[in-house]
Amino acid sequence: MSDHLNPNPAVPPEIATAAETGELVVFAGAGISRLVGCPGWDQMANKVLDQLVPNGIDYHELSQIMQIADPKKRLSIAKIIAKKHNMQIDYSVIFKATRSDGDIYSCLNLFDSAFITTNYEKNLVPVSRAKEPESNWRFSRRQDLLGVHLDKNGNVIHLHGCHDDPNSMIVTTRDYLEHYSSKELQTFLTYLFAKKTVLFLGYGLDEIEVLESIVRNAGGIVAGEQKRIRRFILQGFFSAEDGLARTLEEYYRESFGIQLIGFPKDKKNYGQQVDILAAWARQMKFGSVEFVDEVAALEDEIRG
Repeated sequence: MSDHLNPNPAVPPEIATAAETGELVVFAGAGISRLVGCPGWDQMANKVLDQLVPNGIDYHELSQIMQIADPKKRLSIAKIIAKKHNMQIDYSVIFKATRSDGDIYSCLNLFDSAFITTNYEKNLVPVSRAKEPESNWRFSRRQDLLGVHLDKNGNVIHLHGCHDDPNSMIVTTRDYLEHYSSKELQTFLTYLFAKKTVLFLGYGLDEIEVLESIVRNAGGIVAGEQKRIRRFILQGFFSAEDGLARTLEEYYRESFGIQLIGFPKDKKNYGQQVDILAAWARQMKFGSVEFVDEVAALEDEIRG
């Protein structure tokens, strides 16, 4: 096994400190939802199209659309067909997860931090907020992309919308172009990377394009402007991919100011990531921005 890929990496001090001060934001991508059986882009596009048969399209039309390689284009066509025939897509069926005790979300939901996700599903239910009305802590509309929502532990922000609110879902290529050029999103991402320490999860090689869009729309912030490391990505590799891991480590650092935390997949595949996050959840102490502000105010008063 490569000595560069640690199966049990310690919590980086910067992440531990950010958790204590309420500055940690966990940013979950598609690789996380796929661990519980949620579909990737290809599967999602195909499942949406399947719901349009036979009332929207017939099987011959379906076979023709299926030949389009780009799933976002297939989804764009499906959206047009559904609107034309006044059909509603049941996304709850498409994103139904196969959950179990000790799965990846069981670990993440123990983190009492703010969350951002590009996933449409709703498996992020932080234990610290689970008894509150969901409307208090889950946000999916563009107008909800507010920095203040990152200052509350247990808040979950769906950057690309949520499946139970189809109108909020960023699905087609046009949706993405409009969303990432919006002032709301750019202001939100600028606040995120200026004020918070971010841990990216579930962004593998097939998600780099999404990661680049997110970071590069953050108001022009680059690695050289940061005084301390505030961006991390946990990513798995096979031992034979050690060279790739080292190359990506430099790429993330130079391009986005992100520090790569690599782990080996040889024995448990992505199950190793579950072990790592479970250990981190037990070790970390979570504070809040409000508490830190109160302590600072008290210290100022004492000194005064």
